[in-house]
Amino acid sequence: MTVPGRLATALAVVAVSVALPFARTPAEPAHPLPTVSFSAMGLSFRYPATWHAGTWDDVSSFTALIVYLSTGQQHDPCTVTTSPGEKSVTCGDPMRTLPPGGVLIQWDLDGFPGFRPPKPNATIAGRPALQTKTSGGWCASLGGTETITVTIPRDQPDNFYQMEACLSAPNLPQQEAQISAMLHTVQIAKGD
Repeated sequence: MTVPGRLATALAVVAVSVALPFARTPAEPAHPLPTVSFSAMGLSFRYPATWHAGTWDDVSSFTALIVYLSTGQQHDPCTVTTSPGEKSVTCGDPMRTLPPGGVLIQWDLDGFPGFRPPKPNATIAGRPALQTKTSGGWCASLGGTETITVTIPRDQPDNFYQMEACLSAPNLPQQEAQISAMLHTVQIAKGD
C-alpha cells in the first residue's frame, strides 16, 4: 500500500472511531414538561405546571373570563366600585408587564348575536377552529412580541370559546410549542 493509501485508510479508521460512539449513543428522549389539568365552563385542557392560573369575576354582557394563565405572577385585574344601589366591576390585564420570555394567556367564553364562525384553518377538540398569529397585537402594551388567537365555535348558536396568547421574546418557538401542546389537549363537553 502506498503512503497516501495508508494515510487515507488511517484517517478513515480515525473518523469511524470518532463517529461510532455518537452513532451508538441514542438521542436523549424528549422530557415533556409536567402538566396540570384545568376544567371550567365546558372546557378542559392541560397546561405546563410552571404556569400560574388566575380567575376573577370578569363578566360583561357578551364575554365571561374562564382563566388567565401566565409564566409570571398575576394580580387581581378588577376594580370594584360601589355607590348606593349600584356595584360596578372594571377589569384590565392581570399583569402590568410581560417579562422577557413570558406568556400570558386568556381563555374566554363569548357570545354575540349573529356570530358567524370564521373560516377554519385548524381543528381543536374535533371542531373546526380559526388560529391566527400576529406581531404585537393586543398585548404589545404589555411588552408582548406576538399574539396567537384561537376561536372555537360552540354547539350553542352565536357562542364560541376564544384563547388569546401574548408571547414575549426570546424563545418564541418554545412558547408556541407549549401553546400548541395545550391546544392538542383541549376537550369540550357535549352540548357546549
